[in-house]
Amino acid sequence: MSLSTRDLLLKKASKVRAKKRLGQNFLIEPSVLSKIVESLNLKSDDLVIEIGPGLGFLTQELLKTGARVFAIELDREMVEQLQEIKQPNLTVIHADFLDFDISSIAPAAVAAGARIKIVGNVPYQITTPIITHVFGEIGEPKPWLSSVESLTMTIQREVALRLSAMPGSKTYGQLTLLGNYYSVCKMIMSVGKELFVPQPDVESAVVQMTRLLKPSVKVNDALFLRKVIAGGFRERRKMLRNNLAFTQLSQETLAEIFEELAVAPSARAENLPLTTFALLSDAIQARRQKEDREAAV
Repeated sequence: MSLSTRDLLLKKASKVRAKKRLGQNFLIEPSVLSKIVESLNLKSDDLVIEIGPGLGFLTQELLKTGARVFAIELDREMVEQLQEIKQPNLTVIHADFLDFDISSIAPAAVAAGARIKIVGNVPYQITTPIITHVFGEIGEPKPWLSSVESLTMTIQREVALRLSAMPGSKTYGQLTLLGNYYSVCKMIMSVGKELFVPQPDVESAVVQMTRLLKPSVKVNDALFLRKVIAGGFRERRKMLRNNLAFTQLSQETLAEIFEELAVAPSARAENLPLTTFALLSDAIQARRQKEDREAAV
């Protein structure tokens, strides 16, 4: 890469006072930066949004692919440094990504079928808000969702494990199910804390969330599915049935539904895949509607 050695990146990063409030930790390992870019499989007609490019180390690698890069940076000092990168395929935007209208970039290209790939070494404290800003919540997809192909982030390894967790693990939770609803998530690699300046207190990992063409499960009411998931994980140690009291169904009725769906009566939310949550959501709604009809007679 043009910034060819880790020592050079270290030297550049060490000259800057990182802003802790913005979660700035600069990734200085060229091989990791290259692998992130390789994972995107970029072509010259691709559109890339980079979240928080900082000193532009990843930006420089992205630009080499010929893709159009939109660098969204909140720190004005970083914006000034990024503007010194004179490349025709780079657009630097001074903005908070969490407030940024993704559909505003190259609307003509998007209308013609171009897909947006989003990437960044992101502040750890806003990982979940970034995911929901890109994809939306269950039942409330973002208006630009169909234009997004993937979201690739360097994040806290613990969160990466949550995103890629399997049912039954301690890291499996609401964030896992949100990711599973809209995307296929895979962990690309772990990244040691020693590869950042300043060093964070935690280990990191690169994850890639590739958007599905449609949500992974079909339900009658996705907003209600979201409520069932949130209720189920409200108290992880409780049996799922006990966490579903908000549905206003009796424990006996819930037990019947669980039996019909072959769900163990003692099951906890962390044991169930998204497909089972979808079945539960529809079954609970159907039973509530039935009871409402019977009460009205």
